[in-house]
Amino acid sequence: MRKKSTILTFFLLPIFLISCIQEEELDTDADILEAYIPPQYLKTDPIITNNSIEFRVKSNIDLKNQAPIFILSPNATIDPVNGTLRDYSTTQTAVVTAQDKRWKKVYTISFNIDELSTSYAFNQAELTDKDRYYRFYSIGSNGDKIYDWASGNSGYVTVAGDKTPDEYPTTVDKGRNGGYAAKMQTVYTSSFAAATGNPIAAGNLFLGSFKTNLFNTLKSTKFGLPYAGELPKSVRAYYKYKAGKEVRDQDFKVIPGAVDSFDIYAIIFESQAKENYLYGDHDFKDPRNVAIARVPKTDRLETSNWREINFPFKLVEGKKFDPTKEYVLAIVMSSSIDGAYFTGAIGSTLIVDEVELIYN
Repeated sequence: MRKKSTILTFFLLPIFLISCIQEEELDTDADILEAYIPPQYLKTDPIITNNSIEFRVKSNIDLKNQAPIFILSPNATIDPVNGTLRDYSTTQTAVVTAQDKRWKKVYTISFNIDELSTSYAFNQAELTDKDRYYRFYSIGSNGDKIYDWASGNSGYVTVAGDKTPDEYPTTVDKGRNGGYAAKMQTVYTSSFAAATGNPIAAGNLFLGSFKTNLFNTLKSTKFGLPYAGELPKSVRAYYKYKAGKEVRDQDFKVIPGAVDSFDIYAIIFESQAKENYLYGDHDFKDPRNVAIARVPKTDRLETSNWREINFPFKLVEGKKFDPTKEYVLAIVMSSSIDGAYFTGAIGSTLIVDEVELIYN
């Protein structure tokens, strides 16, 4: 009897092990990787975050009859299924389920026909990504939320541990006239990130989108959203700033004599069919650039009280602005001017409110 039991166990054990391996190999990712609608309706590439998809579209689109297609994580499924015709005059939701059926993610899907705003007060913010951090929004003409502003917070999640939303690089503070203001602070990442040359994370906020690129972090930020209108005269904003004590480089070594500074700038650049944005490594040299406005060094002052700054747009040499053409506007703010290169002072803090394009 024992011999038969041993033989049976001998034959059944491999089957049991194979079954376990197969269960372990089931995919657990439930992400939307890409999103598509007919390209003639798009103003720019779809904006994909960890839990939302936004199509910025032209006004001639029929919002009540759209059937977007989504590329998902391997073996994941989506409900409703790809190509389902739906009314997107208001935001819809879709549920992505991983192959293992245990992991699910709810995405909001919106179509935005509104033109880009020319002023922002940052009074509307919400916790997102399981209440880990804040993101700012405005309300569109149809009552839906519009997420013009992005930050690197979703990348910081990987090293944040049990940090609270107020400890993330980009968060909220008291506004100049009540409500919220945008607060950006330069923080330490982690010992692991520091060992790979990423010791600090500067708080940032910009028009555009963010998607983590582990192989080239400067490709994570995508600056700019479609812009329609005249060439602005300048950018006006109100800010507070306090520099951290020691500026450190990518190796987390103190740079003797260095003093940290904030940065705020805007770029208007020519639109193109694909990759209609600037990456974080643009260095103001992209050939599409038409006009640039940047806070001059003499105006990057420390202040504990609200201070107004108004800095002009200047045409790039050899370029002219044609209001009949399509352009993209990027506005970028950072608590450390070299934060994109993981250089800055921990504790540097920039608070900004009431950013506005000035036309006359």
